[in-house]
Amino acid sequence: MKLASNSLPYGSFKKKLVDYFTLKFIINGFIISILLSLFIFLDLLNLKYISNLSLISAIFGFYFILKSNKKIWFWSGFFIGFFWFYWISFSLIYYDFTYLIPVEILGICLIYGFIFLAAGWLENIYIKAIFLLFASYIAPFGFDWLNFELIFVDTFFIPSIYTLALMLISIIIAIKFNIYFGISLLICSLAINYNNKIEYRGLPFDISLISTNISQDKIWDRSTKDKIVKNNLNMIDQAISDGSRIVVLPESAFPLFLDHSEILLSVLKQKSYQIAIVTGALGTSDNKLYNSTYLFDKGEVKRLDKLILVPFGEEIPLPNFIKDLINRLFFDSAVDYSHANSVSDYEIDGIKIRNAICYEATRDELFINEPKFMIAITNNAWFTPSTQPNLQSKLLKLKAYKYKTIIYHSVNGSPSQMITP
Repeated sequence: MKLASNSLPYGSFKKKLVDYFTLKFIINGFIISILLSLFIFLDLLNLKYISNLSLISAIFGFYFILKSNKKIWFWSGFFIGFFWFYWISFSLIYYDFTYLIPVEILGICLIYGFIFLAAGWLENIYIKAIFLLFASYIAPFGFDWLNFELIFVDTFFIPSIYTLALMLISIIIAIKFNIYFGISLLICSLAINYNNKIEYRGLPFDISLISTNISQDKIWDRSTKDKIVKNNLNMIDQAISDGSRIVVLPESAFPLFLDHSEILLSVLKQKSYQIAIVTGALGTSDNKLYNSTYLFDKGEVKRLDKLILVPFGEEIPLPNFIKDLINRLFFDSAVDYSHANSVSDYEIDGIKIRNAICYEATRDELFINEPKFMIAITNNAWFTPSTQPNLQSKLLKLKAYKYKTIIYHSVNGSPSQMITP
């Protein structure tokens, strides 16, 4: 019996779809994704030259993916989505939706799988290379952490889009003309960072970067609030004893609406005659909720609100009718955070410092006018233990180099650090 003519398109589509699940394509995509993601996991070892090993891995990853067909590109993107961003789903734990973690991870993997599939669809090596070069500009829901320039951070190479471009060009030459040890490596060598001995001077006074390790389920627990506040005040007093000019506490260090806590405000103002205090807390105005930085200095207080909010963490980047539904179903009808209208700076002893809170410190928009100094505060307890702090640190190092900005980063849930260009 012959099949009806209208069944042929469905049968053909089904066959094409099944072809994507060939074990060979899945394994190849998995291996490529490991090669292009290894630098994140090797960073956990915290060894000085380990990033150069992961760079070699990435070169092979670029080589194999540029030679691969669109089906392997889909699976490469699928597993890259997993290895780079599996940790995003961990925040569901604190909303009592732990059972949805596999669903969210699958969703992340599919998003990046289809993005890579679109890039590899035409089977054109030059289009594929352009995608890898500008991957960070393809940001689903505004999330732009997929950036292959990060592979060069902490290596002998300059971490920039130009280095990535030279690397991809050299690999294309190797694929097209099989010249591995000639033009290919010569072009790569042009990007070696010969100026790695340049020294950048930090702030001209001592600064205490506070690291805390408070689990996310404890931060907003009312029974622990007083203990957290007391510990914060003790750390401020210790910084005063150490002779620091500034003490920096992480994002949400004070788990309350600080601008409505008159007694605590008074205490912090009093301490600020001895030391400038930079700390995270909530803020409100005009019935709007803000994730804020508070600066206390010489008895005065200034609130600086976050500009760029975390997608699906602080705001739902979808139309209002969908946003309201998601907030009602998953966040107990909570409203999104509001954001500032522009970047914010403050001055301490006449020195201008750019304010940044967590995610926005990794965004180019925060580095407008190339600030010389930035103080960033972060709460990584949403995602730890995971590789999220390592990926975030790589991003901050990339931005520090790109904009020649010294970043002071105070963190809850992972080590604080000073990052120089």
